[in-house]
Amino acid sequence: MAWLPRELEPVALRLARADDAAFQMGELALNWSRAEGRGALTLGQVVQKTGELELVVTGIRPIPPLVSMLFSEAIHHLRAAIENTLFHLVETARGAAIPENQAYLVGLPVSDDREKFEKWQSKMTGRGLIELGSATTLGNRIAGLQPFADPVAVPSLDPELATLMNVQPEYAHPMVLLQKYSNIDKHRAIRMAATRTLIQRGDESFRLSDRSMRPIAVGDVLATVPLGVQIEVDTTSAVHVQRPDKSTWVSPGRELYEIHRHVSDVIIPTLVKGLALTRSIPPNINLGDTGQEVEDRIRSGNWEPAHKRMSSISLAAHDEGLESGRLVPPIVKRDG
Repeated sequence: MAWLPRELEPVALRLARADDAAFQMGELALNWSRAEGRGALTLGQVVQKTGELELVVTGIRPIPPLVSMLFSEAIHHLRAAIENTLFHLVETARGAAIPENQAYLVGLPVSDDREKFEKWQSKMTGRGLIELGSATTLGNRIAGLQPFADPVAVPSLDPELATLMNVQPEYAHPMVLLQKYSNIDKHRAIRMAATRTLIQRGDESFRLSDRSMRPIAVGDVLATVPLGVQIEVDTTSAVHVQRPDKSTWVSPGRELYEIHRHVSDVIIPTLVKGLALTRSIPPNINLGDTGQEVEDRIRSGNWEPAHKRMSSISLAAHDEGLESGRLVPPIVKRDG
């Protein structure tokens, strides 16, 4: 941790809080998906006059509001960690505090257009923030992080899982995602969805079935069979977040993991030292009442991020679910 200035140790704590929020969000989402031992969906069987039996969604358990708030909190701390770092570096470069009439201008831009970025640098120089100009070390480091200079992209879905589900992932730059999530959160709520579900019938070939997550609403028919025929239907529901300016829905835990990793391993060490560090700051730092100094907290931190910790817990929950036996939905009457 020698690369991190003592003045930026609070940045490490911000990153740790973002990771902790992501873990809490994952736990809530998992518990929601396993509610009362039956899952997030309430199902019923409807007998039709045609002699068929329909498996119908009769209820959907609402997502705990805290899930969305924790995602929002994590985004805030990730964005603030960058701005805190940049502000400190500008003051260090000039050897003095930034006056109030300039302080509000200090912020990391995000641009996929080199010409627009150069105009921003010229504007900063003209306003007296020469530390952010094109002729400075810090200015060059900021330029190297921009989407037009760094082609890194975050997939909307793990590529291997996308292949299994027979869908094409969409890609976006992590800085663009962070900026847009942050901007949206300032003006309106980040959109979460509880009604995206994977449905697999036991009598259908996995290879030929629809293996994508799809929106589900109360009243939807998940399967229809002749009366007297029994099949198994697996449903897997998950909380998703909608990407800004897109119709793409993604796992909020994985999304935060990818953005967090880029902030902690690429953006902050590049601003401070001029290069990325794959093990820069431990994501899992105890923020409770341990009696430790900040430096000791950071040094004793755990390197396994929330996304990985939750993956182990989710796999165990999945195995437990497979062993719990099948549920037979009750016969119900369809409204109307």
